[in-house]
This record gives sequence, structure tokens and C-alpha cells, in this order.
Amino acid sequence: MVMKSTSILTLIVILFIAGIGMGYVVGFSGGAKVTSSVSTPTTTTAQNNTEPFVLTLVITTENTYNATTGAQPAYYILTANGLQSAANIALPVNRLIKLVIINYDDGSANLTNVQDANVSGTQNNIETVVNNANVNSSQGASAINVKGGQNVSSINSTDVAHTFTIPSLNVNLPIPPLSTVTTYLTLNQTGTFSWFCMTECGFGPTGLKGAMDTPGWMMGGLTVS
Repeated sequence: MVMKSTSILTLIVILFIAGIGMGYVVGFSGGAKVTSSVSTPTTTTAQNNTEPFVLTLVITTENTYNATTGAQPAYYILTANGLQSAANIALPVNRLIKLVIINYDDGSANLTNVQDANVSGTQNNIETVVNNANVNSSQGASAINVKGGQNVSSINSTDVAHTFTIPSLNVNLPIPPLSTVTTYLTLNQTGTFSWFCMTECGFGPTGLKGAMDTPGWMMGGLTVS
């Protein structure tokens, strides 16, 4: 009887220990599953670009081309680190672009084609011009009254200093002297294109040399991707 009771007691102990062991296994297994689900990286997709891509160009005039030619106008890209060459401009495809051109040139020039006085390739073929002719303010009763810029679809051909023109994409912006031009456009075609100024703003008998035919001055490349 004693041996039988001992055997029963031993069996109970074995079953109890086995139960604890199974519990540990289940516990570790469950813990592993929880740990795995928590530590698995969550896959996310890039957010849509809801804000316009901003490109700011600056036209300056006192740029020494060489010792013989002297000063010539030039386009630059305005960045957070200052001015950079506009020889190669990169823009995104299928995204709204806000294009701002700040012109420090105070004189007009002859257009190579009078049609380049018209705005094209922008939203509604419109650009906003801000200069002293349309933003001079007057003192109001309690504050300065600001007139603001002028939305135009063309500029008088005799009042164009430069243009920013991408012929292959039918984009043309006439730029008046001492003005800031702002417009919006979307480019739906990828590739590499050429941009030009279409006024005779270089040197030589026709004004088509120097800055006019040198990349990074009044012409260059444009990559849309």
C-alpha cells in the first residue's frame, strides 16, 4: 500500500511539473508572438505633395562676361544657400509649380518675336506682375493701403526686359523691368528641354551674342522628371 501511494504521489508530481513546463512553453510562445507583432515595422507610403514646388529665379545685370564684353545679364536660381547657376534647372513632372522671377534689370530690350510679349503655358495664361507702376501705396485713414500686383496675359512689347521661355513646352513669361513676376504651371512631360530669354539682351550688332547664347546666362537646360 505504501509503494502504491508513493507511485501515485510520484505520478502527480510528474504531471504537475509537466503542466508547469507546458505553461512556460505556451507563455514563451505567446510572448514571442506579441513581441513579433510589436517589433514588425509598419510599411508607410510617401505623402502626397500638396504644396506647390517653388522655383525662384533672379535676373541680375552687373555680371562680368569677360574683359572685352563687360557686364551682361544673367539668370540665377535663388536657394537657401544663395544664388546658384541656372545652367541646369530641375522641375518635377505632374506637380503644381510656383515660378517666381525677380528682375533687377531697369531697361527694356527688343523682342526677337513680338509674340513673346504674351504669357503662355501657365494657369489661364496669366502672370502676376509686381513693380512700382502697380503697387505704389497711399496713406489711408488708419494704415497704408496696398494696391497689390497686376494679373496680366501680356506685356507691351516695348516694356519687356527679358523673357523666360521654354519653346518645346509652350511656356513663355515676359518680364518687365524692375519687377517680380509670379505664376503657376504644371509640366506634364518628362525630358530635357532648353530655356531661353527671347529679348536681344546680349552683345554684338544684333544683341544675340554673349549672354544670349551661353548656358547659365540667358539660356540653359531644364530637366523635368
